[in-house]
Amino acid sequence: MQRLASETGLGQAAAVSNRAIQQGDLVCVTGASGYIGSHTVEALLRAGYRVRGTVRDANASAKTAHLSKIADDCGGSLELVSADLTEPGAFDAAVADCPYVCHVASSVRLTADDPQKQIVDVALNGTKNVLASIDRAACARRVVVTSSIAAVVDEEKPLAHVFDEKDWNESATLKQSPYPLSKTLAERAAWKHVETLGDDASYDLVTINPTLVLGPLLAEVHGRSSPALLKDLLSGKFPATPDFRFGVVDVREVAAAHVRALEVEDAAGRYILNNRNAALTEMAGMLRSAFPDRKTPKRTMPNFLMYGVALFDKRISFGFLKRSLSIVRRIDAHKSRDQLGIDYRSIESTVRDTGQSLVDLGLA
Repeated sequence: MQRLASETGLGQAAAVSNRAIQQGDLVCVTGASGYIGSHTVEALLRAGYRVRGTVRDANASAKTAHLSKIADDCGGSLELVSADLTEPGAFDAAVADCPYVCHVASSVRLTADDPQKQIVDVALNGTKNVLASIDRAACARRVVVTSSIAAVVDEEKPLAHVFDEKDWNESATLKQSPYPLSKTLAERAAWKHVETLGDDASYDLVTINPTLVLGPLLAEVHGRSSPALLKDLLSGKFPATPDFRFGVVDVREVAAAHVRALEVEDAAGRYILNNRNAALTEMAGMLRSAFPDRKTPKRTMPNFLMYGVALFDKRISFGFLKRSLSIVRRIDAHKSRDQLGIDYRSIESTVRDTGQSLVDLGLA
């Protein structure tokens, strides 16, 4: 097996073979209680692997109850340990005897009072801290890092450009796009770290780059993640639907990709995950059909009104609106299908299942 420079954008040394996971092996999942992390834990347990998940506070049962339920339902082995992304050495115990690591934890904030400290540093230093712990443990065979399409799509490229795994976001700035910047810097740091280790690396690296992640929520706190878009539509927050167009992927496919990245012997480089592009107005229509009693808007909001909304909603920046309203980016995700065997379900089922979980959790 060889990690290809053409797939990562960085030169790398040849990897050692026999890195694929075996039944019963132990996997460390950072950020286990998060939206993607929780689904990844479930997918691993259902596939027959043991999981050690990291959370900020393993004693905070209210925030980890859904993970205990997942483990009970799967009949799998799940251990939870406390670890803070911002603290060097915090993951030493978590990865000490783990041959496989899925580093999922990161900040999902789009805006912050101090974007460098609250968004960029959390993602960048967190990735460095986890990799440093893995190096000290010296037992890892493969590490999967959850990145983002935000680390791939460069919004300075023409709209006709088709983005694939060779592309990097070169235009993100701290002022205008701190979240895309954080994901780009964190992923680049991971690849540079492994490149620096060279032939001495005990493990190889795979990164997962999903588009907008939707799908069923497993806990109330997940309502603060990307499904918040649909929560706002179902709860009637907007009188009309903003003209956003997104690449969409189901969280269950994202979790499956993490598992497959461990299982496929020749998995290498980056993997974009994307079903297809969908307008938010299209998804609103799907929600209206599935939940006719809700106040889902029927009209599309004029773009200029969204800038007015941004004055009162701190989650939305003018920069984000300028880069996103009425914009369609072309994305090629064939590598995830061909190499990881990801079979994308319909967006209709993803939207419906997202909405149902929001309703069931009392969030919409």
